[in-house]
Amino acid sequence: MFKASALLVLSLGIATAVPNAQAASPLTGELIASAQSKAISFQKAEAPVTGSFSVEKKGDKTTLVFSKDFSTNPQAPALQVILVKSATPLKALKAPHYPLTPGSYTQVAALKSAKGPQTYTLPAGVDVKAYGSVLIWCKVANATMAWAPLK
Repeated sequence: MFKASALLVLSLGIATAVPNAQAASPLTGELIASAQSKAISFQKAEAPVTGSFSVEKKGDKTTLVFSKDFSTNPQAPALQVILVKSATPLKALKAPHYPLTPGSYTQVAALKSAKGPQTYTLPAGVDVKAYGSVLIWCKVANATMAWAPLK
């Protein structure tokens, strides 16, 4: 956690402490929001998964930021990042595929890559506080690959 009197500035990959930095600068807000975000680990559903994500709020935009060690099944087609209301979605879904019913989720975006860091901006009007989990879901097979609680 950063105090307003000593912020971390990233430049050319070098981290430097800057004493008495102004808390009102746009960079300061981004760093503080990023520093306060808690990493939440993904959990296996249909496929093995590694990595975590954090929720970041910048102005009126909310983003999901996947960690650099994020990885799930690269063979699954049409993977999607979705939100569901339940904080324990697998309890209400049927193993082994954990299929979803139409209208039971909100699609954030197509998964950019089955591996590595990535960022997703929530659609306008979507309040992350109204949801319980983030899922990685295969649209073609209607199978939940991985999930993570939001709370």
